[in-house]
Amino acid sequence: MRLKNHIVQTLSNLADGQNIAASPKTDGLLGIVLAKISALQGRIFDLEAELRLRKREAQIHVPKAAQPAQARRFAPEPLHVAPVPTPVPPMFHPAGEPIAAAAPARPEPDFSASLPEIEVVESGTASEATPPFVAAITRFITGGNLMVKIGVIILFFGVSFLVKFAAEKGMIPIELRLALVTVGAIVLLVLGWRLRERREQYALVLQGGGVGVLYLTIFAAFRLYALLPAPLAFALLVSICALSSALAVIQESRTLAVLGASGGFLAPILASTGSGSHVALFSYYAVLNAGIIGIAWFRAWRILNLVGFAFTFVIGAFWGTRFYTPELFASTEPFLILFFIMYSAVAVLFALRQEPDLKGYVDGTLVFGTPIAVAGLQASLVSLYQYGLAWSALGLGLYYILLASWLFSRDRRTLRFLSESFLAFGVVFATLAIPLALDGRWSAAAWSIEGAAMVWAGLRQCRWLVRLFGILLLFGGGLFFALDLPDSGTLAVLNGFWLGTALISGASLFASRLFSRDRDALEGWERSFSNTLLAWGLLWWYGGGFTELSRWLDVYQLSASLAFAAATSYAFAWVSKRLEWDALLVPALLLLPVLCLTLLTQALSVAHPLARGGYLAWPLAAALYYLILSSREERVEKFQPPLHAVPIWLWALLLAWETSWAVGHFGSLSGTWALLPRGLIPALLILLVMYLVNRVPWPFSVHRRSYLLFGCAPVAVGAWLWTVLMNISSTGEAAPLPYSPILNPLDLSIGVITLVSIFLFLRL
Repeated sequence: MRLKNHIVQTLSNLADGQNIAASPKTDGLLGIVLAKISALQGRIFDLEAELRLRKREAQIHVPKAAQPAQARRFAPEPLHVAPVPTPVPPMFHPAGEPIAAAAPARPEPDFSASLPEIEVVESGTASEATPPFVAAITRFITGGNLMVKIGVIILFFGVSFLVKFAAEKGMIPIELRLALVTVGAIVLLVLGWRLRERREQYALVLQGGGVGVLYLTIFAAFRLYALLPAPLAFALLVSICALSSALAVIQESRTLAVLGASGGFLAPILASTGSGSHVALFSYYAVLNAGIIGIAWFRAWRILNLVGFAFTFVIGAFWGTRFYTPELFASTEPFLILFFIMYSAVAVLFALRQEPDLKGYVDGTLVFGTPIAVAGLQASLVSLYQYGLAWSALGLGLYYILLASWLFSRDRRTLRFLSESFLAFGVVFATLAIPLALDGRWSAAAWSIEGAAMVWAGLRQCRWLVRLFGILLLFGGGLFFALDLPDSGTLAVLNGFWLGTALISGASLFASRLFSRDRDALEGWERSFSNTLLAWGLLWWYGGGFTELSRWLDVYQLSASLAFAAATSYAFAWVSKRLEWDALLVPALLLLPVLCLTLLTQALSVAHPLARGGYLAWPLAAALYYLILSSREERVEKFQPPLHAVPIWLWALLLAWETSWAVGHFGSLSGTWALLPRGLIPALLILLVMYLVNRVPWPFSVHRRSYLLFGCAPVAVGAWLWTVLMNISSTGEAAPLPYSPILNPLDLSIGVITLVSIFLFLRL
């Protein structure tokens, strides 16, 4: 009990940093501990020798039938040794089997039932469920020679306590003490190098201990005793770092690489006096990171990349919080950009060697941590500059988009997830640049463009979640734009309102086209979004165009709107033909209802249809309408009758109205004379169509039935009813001509329309 209490007290003193080396009790305790360790190590060596002897004598058989999928069990053959009358201890029994009773003495006992089966678990099964830190501790305990590892750790801390104790007691000159420790470290390195082929794990542990002792000795000589100048100490630390890295690459040891990199990054911190140049510091770190990139070119070592990343940005952030001033921006910003490019390159180089596991803490830190860390540091550097954050975000976005495009062009499966991650970062940073530089209205419009880009990326990557995010951006951007509509500015068309609506419309139509083209690659619920986005884009196009025309054109608004709709419809028909996008024919053919609606609106607002620019808008609309029909004739076959017949009704009304207004306005005639064109002009139009049906192939001869039966026949009936009603309601005066029964203008017009109608029905 006393020994136990003394051990507890000693460990407590050690944790508190007390000097335990000077205590007699401690000396005795350490002697006992070292003796026990030495005895245990001797027994372990004897057991290892006996085990090797048994392995050479025994022949191991692997029963294939009992071999499971995830593990292989090896049961050794019976060993022929002296009789063993005692039962096998329970600790050597396989798990889950009952402990056998005392075995009778036999000449050749069978040890196969008492020795544990050796289980070799294949990689990628049980280790996947083990946390990384637990797995690291397990590897440390079970891998290699545990006693050697513990001994090296005790040696490392023992040297540090020895140096401190010797310094306090003044036993040996400082220079001699440090020289002896350095010689001991070199001996460890040489011994480890010589044993690298026979005892690999043992040799690596010795080399790692030697490197650690050298770092510690240089630090003590410089910082504690001031025996080395700063440049020399720095050079020595760099040399140790290079040595450990070379040893790691030659022997393919992650441990040495991590140790060398850690010591290299800590070297300027250990050797710093607080008055050094940050340019020299970051230049040195750039050299170290270049070395990590060089190792990443040949070795896919996750942990080494993580160590370099952590030291670079943590120390950089620490320096920035303490020493950075705006005057140092020009000499600091290039290093931040350089480190960012380096570690994005490290992630790419690692992916070229091995598929990244973005769920792991190492790969996740490198891929996702690098842009986040750089963005945070960059925000601190450019916080005092106008639009500094916006330009920085835009630069990051463009860099990641270009890098993702290059990776996509490599067409490698191992680069797919990395490419998608970089593309996502590019879109996010480019999106953030918009609200940082522009107001909310422009941000909303630009988000629609980002949404279209996300839809494109989602289709390329076959990711429905990316496409859904793009759809939400498209609709959300339009809604936010509508909540904060900008004014029209001082220039027509070149203003925030029109450009914003055009951007939203163009992005929505582009996304609709993508959904229509790649319909087979979509989920079932996504296919309706093609038409939804088409309608959304048309709403913003027509809404923005008509609103802009109403803001800048007063009396000419209606005619300009008709011309705008006609030009838009023709453009849609042309694009539909070039892209073979039949859905775009719907807005192209919307020109016909627009024509009808325009004529109805004019009847309520103007004296005649050609007023206020109508003399330009109506001929243009009619010409473009028939051009649309001629270019997409084969795609609208089932809609041919109304598409050709309804315009005849429309032209009859328009010409009758315009002629009636012209007779009353220019001829100074009123009453019956002004009413006559409303019946006679449709009759003349019917005669003209009957003539063209026999003379003009398209559209009249090809669609003879549509023009005569569905187009002219209703016009004839309507014109005859009109003249009959006018004859009933009118007095029939046709001044300056006297009234005459039957021979008055109204009666004569009824006769003309009746004859034309009879002639028409005979031709049907």
